Amino acid sequence: MIQEQQKKIIFALSAVIIIAVCIAGISLSANNTDSSQSPEIVQEQSEYAGDLFTDKSYPEYATGYTIEYHGNFKVVQVNDPWGRISKDLTYLLVPKGEDVPAGYPNARVISIPVDSVISLSVAALPHLKELGEASSIKGHNGIYLVYDEYYHKLAGGGKILEIGSGAMSMETQLNVEQMIELEPDLVFCSATNMDDYDNRGKLEEAGLTPAIVADWMENDPLGRAEWIKFFAAFYNKEKTANEYFDRIKENYTAIKEKAGTVETRPTIFSGFDYQGIWYAPGGESYVAKLFSDAGGDYIYGDNEEAGSLTLDFESVYDQAEDVDFWLNTGYGDDSGEILAYDDRYSKFKAYKTGNIYTYNLRVNDYGGNDYWQSGLINPDVVLADLVRILHPELLPDHKLYYYQNICESQGGESA
Repeated sequence: MIQEQQKKIIFALSAVIIIAVCIAGISLSANNTDSSQSPEIVQEQSEYAGDLFTDKSYPEYATGYTIEYHGNFKVVQVNDPWGRISKDLTYLLVPKGEDVPAGYPNARVISIPVDSVISLSVAALPHLKELGEASSIKGHNGIYLVYDEYYHKLAGGGKILEIGSGAMSMETQLNVEQMIELEPDLVFCSATNMDDYDNRGKLEEAGLTPAIVADWMENDPLGRAEWIKFFAAFYNKEKTANEYFDRIKENYTAIKEKAGTVETRPTIFSGFDYQGIWYAPGGESYVAKLFSDAGGDYIYGDNEEAGSLTLDFESVYDQAEDVDFWLNTGYGDDSGEILAYDDRYSKFKAYKTGNIYTYNLRVNDYGGNDYWQSGLINPDVVLADLVRILHPELLPDHKLYYYQNICESQGGESA
């Protein structure tokens, strides 16, 4: 069991995480490939008149990847979210036994369906579980940060090996030798624009194949969930991915339409002051979209930034003093803990009325938060939570799943 002080540090640092996870909506460069990924030998494409892929899956909301089908191979393009052409990746997915087609000299060739993978972040885990491919994960970076007990059971039984501490830095955290011994077909890792945390080059030097996941850069909640189609392409599980996403989209749309009927939209502010800087989601971020779709009026909703805003306490207070709800603090188990961090928070109307909610209802002893895990592919449930908070009369039977009221001691009531 982690010490209480360590747990508080983790929750405090989650405010910093908001900076990264709120960044979205960046124009993605398209159809560029990295010459460093070129295989030495590319075979001629055999003539093929049929179609091996009866089930196909294309992104509708996600903008970070594309999928093309060419009868007996697939082309998956992942564009670097920060516009660095050299970081774009093209994957040539070729069924086992089929010739590698010509014309893609800069692509990574991958035999599909893949049998074994390593995941360097929790982002891949909910997708692979929904696809029925959790057993393909042979190693993971930071099992203790995984909220889902299903994966803990696999790890406890020796099915998944711990290959790191949960941090993204290759230099000090990952057991590269063990990763090599596992001989994975792919290593799923998150996109980053910080060189110190970019594992792609190190993985390639070790002879491993990185598959870059940039779901957290999408500025639409459904776009994030739609990355399940990206994972499905490597397993030939397009049908499963389509069925899952269509169900999520239908649920999300129905809840959004119900919230769209409200006559009064409660006001919302978000974020937290961390070391003198208040980080809040921009008006074009996926968080702001969730607030709007839930029938709320976000104070920075007219802002055109897709990423996070860096503000000071005074400027936020000027706009948020009389706002109805404070959502997504990213810190604190209760209002007393928030007040201990800065007693000025008591001046907000939302504090006085007990209307502070955050996404820490499902957190394990080590700070592993299910909101950042299963919440990625269940935006309909996240939206339902927000509607239940803002307009409880619309979803009277819904029980909060990711969110909780952390101000009950100040008079708030759990939705």
